Amino acid sequence: MTAVTGVLAGCLDESTTDDDPGDSTDDDDGDEPGTGGETDVDDGSGADGSDGDAASNGDNTVDTDDTDSKDGEGEPTETDRGYEIEPGTTVVFRSLAMSWEGVAPSPIEGAENPNLILQEGESYTITWAENEQGMHNLAIYDDSESAVAGPTELVSEDEPDLSVEFEASSDTVEYVCEPHYDVGMKGNIELE
Repeated sequence: MTAVTGVLAGCLDESTTDDDPGDSTDDDDGDEPGTGGETDVDDGSGADGSDGDAASNGDNTVDTDDTDSKDGEGEPTETDRGYEIEPGTTVVFRSLAMSWEGVAPSPIEGAENPNLILQEGESYTITWAENEQGMHNLAIYDDSESAVAGPTELVSEDEPDLSVEFEASSDTVEYVCEPHYDVGMKGNIELE
């Protein structure tokens, strides 16, 4: 608890004390007064896809839900979207600490745990090309959480370059990291 308190205390500066209710323009950080410099933060205003990032509907994306997770109305969130993948395509992922991030093809680039829409009976390859941190593996699960393709070996290398080849069927419902399955390192596979 002391370490957390110390970190939180380090986040506070003079502008957050009772002596200065936040209206100060003397921020002592070397930039223009009132701009905040290194303390500026992204307000998240583009998170809805309005800035053209991955949350917007682009080529090969399909809304699999017509609501978002906040208020039940509006645009679907990135995790609600499905990405149509052409047969024979190699899907490439980067492993983050507790999730997968799309690398290729381009419609999934930057998407976290993207839902893949595959054509039943067609062959696909999922390649785990980059590892940000941790020990992971890659497998294709059925609806009973059993591997029907893979798993690859469990590794922590920066560039594991491991692949799982499979035919899309009713038995292929998720791509997963087995050790991190329960914390959400998985994505849906839907059939077309």
